[in-house]
Amino acid sequence: MFNTPTDCYNYIIENDLEMSVLGAMMNHVGGYSIAEIADGRFHNRDGAVSFSSPGYKINIPVTDDEIVTAVLNGLYVSAFISRNQDKYQIHFLVSGYPVNMKCRYEEHIAKGVVKYMIMSTIVACRLDSEKKLKEYIAD
Repeated sequence: MFNTPTDCYNYIIENDLEMSVLGAMMNHVGGYSIAEIADGRFHNRDGAVSFSSPGYKINIPVTDDEIVTAVLNGLYVSAFISRNQDKYQIHFLVSGYPVNMKCRYEEHIAKGVVKYMIMSTIVACRLDSEKKLKEYIAD
């Protein structure tokens, strides 16, 4: 039994199961999937921040203070779309690195993105034991 989602995540890392979990997640196992929105862009129009993605046909205002502050301060923010059963949700993750230095910190940002996707899957699919994790990967 894992006491926290972090315990499950650490088990996944220690046992080199990242690709197995990501593969199951991409196949919508457990009714949940999450993907990074690669073509997404943030827009700052007189302090009003919005997010758009031509590929996903998204154009929404951003109202979360943490995300707005990060965008206004020039930090790189990743965007995700998740599907849990038939409900879709947009997520944002602040990397802590300046947008103009993204190339320099690409590896750190990618690790943060993968961790966010795995942690979201752990929580959404309630992977709170080794048995549930193995069943999830096997499906």
